[in-house]
Amino acid sequence: MLAPMVALSHRALRELILEFGGLDLAYTEMASAGAVVSGSPYEDCYLDSGPEPDKVVYQLYATKGERLPEALAFLQNMPLKGAPATGGPASSGAPTSNGAVFGADINFGCAAPHITKAGGGAAWMHEPERAFDLARSARATWERPLSAKIRLGKDEDYPRLLGFVRGLAEAGLDYIVVHPRFESQKFRRSGRWDLVARLVAESGIPIVGNGDIRGWKDCRKRLEEALPAGLMIGREAVRRPWIFALIKGKEEASDFSMEVDLRATAHRMLELIETRLIPEFRLTRAQRFFSYYADNFTFAHYIKWKLVNAPDLNAMRTELESYFGEMPGDRIRRYED
Repeated sequence: MLAPMVALSHRALRELILEFGGLDLAYTEMASAGAVVSGSPYEDCYLDSGPEPDKVVYQLYATKGERLPEALAFLQNMPLKGAPATGGPASSGAPTSNGAVFGADINFGCAAPHITKAGGGAAWMHEPERAFDLARSARATWERPLSAKIRLGKDEDYPRLLGFVRGLAEAGLDYIVVHPRFESQKFRRSGRWDLVARLVAESGIPIVGNGDIRGWKDCRKRLEEALPAGLMIGREAVRRPWIFALIKGKEEASDFSMEVDLRATAHRMLELIETRLIPEFRLTRAQRFFSYYADNFTFAHYIKWKLVNAPDLNAMRTELESYFGEMPGDRIRRYED
């Protein structure tokens, strides 16, 4: 699964990844249930389910419980957003679907201060009974698969964590995604996959693990040590949009590798951002993408600075052409993990 990431998990990135292949499900950017209900002008971008709606999970957060079932009722009957995919350099064209989105997800894990102070995200884990009521009301409204994404809580109290997960299971959720870090932990510290394994064994609901997966070896390690129902990948899928295809290929043949045209992929992403996202989002989303994708280049710090400080998308194209003109050996790279 592709993780929900602010300013990153949008239609353009999802479409780029799908052109490479290998992706089973993709979460949208976290959207506000209140904004969905009130018709915020930016929600069309957050709720664009193209190019393959049946692989999309809407992720919503709520600060007031009543807004979530209202938003889900609206989404249940909303016409799907987004035009079909068009082919790019990564493939001859991704398949499309006119069916419904796969599911919806309740965000109980975002630890951003402005979200938790307002009562959203991880703040719900401090009030488990309210969270269970919210999950029950969402379940009563939403007919498709319904999940929740959580962290480990504010401290190492495993019985409380297990009780929270079991409460969500009893409320009728279909699976839970666990980012195995505490609220105050940053990405520099490794996640507690031992706790994911315990939840898999003891919670009674399918558990998906999220975090610390940077390649095939990490994928196998997490699957073997925790036995999760699935894996979710976030920032590494921005850095390497072909990672899902690479993992699928390694599942079939241990010597599988991929040759990637980094120049063509960068230009394809700019094209998708320009054609799939609203003008207000284009520059910031491109800057966020290249802050990770540029790690593939030999002089990553140099080109990253150039791209994230470019004034517009055409300036980014110019910087990319200048870089590959000076570093032609960076254009084609082979990836084995």
